[in-house]
Amino acid sequence: MGIAAVLGTLFAVLHPITVIVTCVEEGFNWGVVAWILDIAGYLAAVFFATFCRKSSSRKSSDFKVENSYIFMWAAITFCVRIFDILMLFGIVKFDDIYVTPHGAVLISNVISEIVIAFPYCLLAAVAAPMLYYWPKDLDYQVPLQS
Repeated sequence: MGIAAVLGTLFAVLHPITVIVTCVEEGFNWGVVAWILDIAGYLAAVFFATFCRKSSSRKSSDFKVENSYIFMWAAITFCVRIFDILMLFGIVKFDDIYVTPHGAVLISNVISEIVIAFPYCLLAAVAAPMLYYWPKDLDYQVPLQS
């Protein structure tokens, strides 16, 4: 979960750079739906990066409910990221939301969305249920040997 928190923090820094590169190269006319989805996704990612950081530094029993929220977010985000990657490379076209990028816009999206954001949500999706169902930080009693 700690690595997910680090990647989430990196995404929080890199995604605005990707938006700036996109605006410089392509302009601001993405459409209202695209802007809303981008901003909402970014805010959710930043919020859950904070949750991942808190989860990684607390006992899993103290953060059990929050780990279930992280898992729900990560599972949904994982599906969205797959769709986003397919749109990023032009495999899936949905021009009302996303126009296939080229050049610097493509490179910045590959770095922020595939190299950073995809592993971020994947690690959170794996770590959250592990901490929820199979916590390793609980105090176990070792039976006395006689």
